Amino acid sequence: MKKLMLLLVLASVLASGLFAQEDKHQAFDMLLGLNLGSGITPNMGDLVSALNDKRIPKGNYAVASDWGLTYDFYLFNWLSFNTGLFVHPDVYLILDQDLHNVDDFTDIAASPVCLTIPLAAHVNIPKVEWLYAGLGLHLNIPVSGMFDGLAGVDTKGDFFVGLPIDIGFDFISPGRGGMRFFFRITPEFHEKGAAVPIGFIWQIYNWKIFSKK
Repeated sequence: MKKLMLLLVLASVLASGLFAQEDKHQAFDMLLGLNLGSGITPNMGDLVSALNDKRIPKGNYAVASDWGLTYDFYLFNWLSFNTGLFVHPDVYLILDQDLHNVDDFTDIAASPVCLTIPLAAHVNIPKVEWLYAGLGLHLNIPVSGMFDGLAGVDTKGDFFVGLPIDIGFDFISPGRGGMRFFFRITPEFHEKGAAVPIGFIWQIYNWKIFSKK
């Protein structure tokens, strides 16, 4: 009986040590983050293989990246709201039938460089605050076309929105700054349909610019 009690006490102590942690964030904390990310639709490999035969199979294709700044405001120690400004190069093509005799994918793909305004809400999962997840809205405003000079046409594209879904890891130290790394799925809604690049975001560093502590 004494051995059982000792084991129960030891298990309780170990469990307390395992799950107890200082809050990473506090209500009203404000952070400024430096971001770098990219994404690609899984079917891009099929497109690259088909281009050897000057063919593009029907489908929705996209390659995108983001770099820029985010601002986080913590309403509670587990809930934050985010905005910022990204530079967002995006190459996408939406086809409802196969194309043949295609010499260059960039001749027909839209290739905007956008200024993107992100709006999002994220949570640090209670009790496991290193888990980080969220949903958002990206307002993508095209300002130029990357391949317009090569294609000889306007491939900049129109305004479009994205709906990023994030899940990953928050390595920010309690009361200080740090990095985050999370995976992102972003349905993008274009005039002719939607493409869904899958990728990651590396918040290289988040500076805590305000804290009540």
